[in-house]
Amino acid sequence: MKECTTKNVYESIKACPGQKTVPGIRRCIYFVSMYSVVTWPKLPKLGDEEVTKMESLSQLKGDFVLAADKFFQSIELKDKASNVTFETVGNSGSKLFTNKANAIVVGMPDEVKGFIRQAIDDKLIVVYQQRDGKFCVLGNEDFPCETSGSGDTGSDPTNGDMTSTIALESYDECPVPTYTGKLPLSETEYLDCADGLVKKTAEV
Repeated sequence: MKECTTKNVYESIKACPGQKTVPGIRRCIYFVSMYSVVTWPKLPKLGDEEVTKMESLSQLKGDFVLAADKFFQSIELKDKASNVTFETVGNSGSKLFTNKANAIVVGMPDEVKGFIRQAIDDKLIVVYQQRDGKFCVLGNEDFPCETSGSGDTGSDPTNGDMTSTIALESYDECPVPTYTGKLPLSETEYLDCADGLVKKTAEV
């Protein structure tokens, strides 16, 4: 008979005086088709021996390894407009989180319309950066992002916005898990999500 684990790693959560939390996400998201991913970073399980800190339950381990000639692409966003949310869904014993993002782009350029046309029938993995520098992931091997799009030309030339909205949604076992691994950007460069710096690959 399978043994049940009663392990937990609950810890106190403190809010330091003067600590600032700036809302919003930074002006760039990174994406790739799930079909380009060969190896996935993984969330630890509660019963894993190496899980000794509560924060580690929300941190992905390992890197995204992509197929040959596949790389993460990026989309520049309208400043101070996009957001990410999560909420619990499901019933006891099978609860998950719905992780959602509204990525707002300035205007309705053909490139954005072309992206949305493809993405609505694809399965994407999306990485975004919080204003504190932390990178988080939407989508996973079991539940990649579902994508939908909308646009608004606005009406007032002097007091309005023309925007396109890329809506992303995925289920996950964790609220928007944190990622500190590598994002391949080209054959010669990758984004190090541990410090936010673009670096040269080892072969260069």
